[in-house]
Amino acid sequence: MKILVINCGSSTIKFQLIDMEEKKVMAKGRCDMLGYEESNILYKNLITGKNVEYEVLMPTHKEGMEVLLDTLMNKEYGVIKDLNEIGAVGHRVVHGGESFSKAELVTDEVFDEINNLASLAPLHNPGALMGIQAIKDVAKDLKNVVVFDTAFHQTIPDFNYLYAIDRKYYEKYKIRRYGFHGTSYMYILERLSKVLNKDKKDINAIICHIGGGASVCAIKDGKSYDTSMGFTPLEGLLMETRCGDIDPAVVTKIMKEENLTPDEMDTLMNKKSGRLGFAGIGDFRQLKEAALKGNEIAKLTRKMQANRTKKYIGAYMAELNRVDAIVFTAGVCENNPDEVEMIISDMDNLGIELDKSKNIKVEDDELLISKDTSKVKLYVIPTNEELEIAKQTEDVVRC
Repeated sequence: MKILVINCGSSTIKFQLIDMEEKKVMAKGRCDMLGYEESNILYKNLITGKNVEYEVLMPTHKEGMEVLLDTLMNKEYGVIKDLNEIGAVGHRVVHGGESFSKAELVTDEVFDEINNLASLAPLHNPGALMGIQAIKDVAKDLKNVVVFDTAFHQTIPDFNYLYAIDRKYYEKYKIRRYGFHGTSYMYILERLSKVLNKDKKDINAIICHIGGGASVCAIKDGKSYDTSMGFTPLEGLLMETRCGDIDPAVVTKIMKEENLTPDEMDTLMNKKSGRLGFAGIGDFRQLKEAALKGNEIAKLTRKMQANRTKKYIGAYMAELNRVDAIVFTAGVCENNPDEVEMIISDMDNLGIELDKSKNIKVEDDELLISKDTSKVKLYVIPTNEELEIAKQTEDVVRC
């Protein structure tokens, strides 16, 4: 079976066509600037190595899907002959609220409920819905499956997902911890089960997903028990443009002093904070380079980032009591051994011992980086959220 994985924004469509028998990506790319005159598609055929990029008018997601599917079937650089080769389309949906704890086949009822949840993810859910509707419009025979970032975290107990505010805000607005990066955690948990040779239900682990966005998840008995992101992806770690944990009084103080509206304050915390806000450099690679060249603020930002992650690891060790493994994944930790070392340095008395000779970057490899004497195993495992979406999609349509 071949699965088309779609991740839609308001003006973009990211896609991968995955051969599930081989677990390999056949083609991938993105349609950009939908709704603009300069809309274009970037396409990579990973079988032949043929890359294509050209401008094409895509006023809406419907035209974007037509261009995408036509490109996949193109006689010169396509990878399929007709749409019948695609078993299903898996759509990434950021927010499933309390309504969805697993992937679902799209029905009218599922579509409407995702729309009802749009207020929880106003920048993401509407784009996903446009992608689903576009597939319905241009390829009505293809099955659509939705995979939610939040679904994995629906096992978190109430004492971990509730906030200590008036309960009416939970009852009225469903304000609670939802957590994100769920598809990444599910993929890593599956891989961890293999490398530990242990059933998932017997695994206690701490997984650190550190990229542009970043979070940590405590896995207890193979299920999400706690996670650093909250009602939105803003809570928790220091990220590329998000501030992470902050005293709420800071928010009201800045709003009063700067006369900011709620929307302006939201933009400040989500898009103008984190590494970008504090150091003026959001991209981690550029921040690291600046630190190596002696930029003191860049060095300080890296220390702040690593220490915030360390604090969450310590907290989750206390929650779990027994930790089989700590896993580092996503772009920052997959590609920067020194970041991993900064995070878990000076934790020997907690049974965490890093083997520096093992902690080296190996492209697309799963590394055991702890010493033989370490009570907690340490791993770097590359994530693959698209493959996880494809796997869940295949499972749904085969049922």
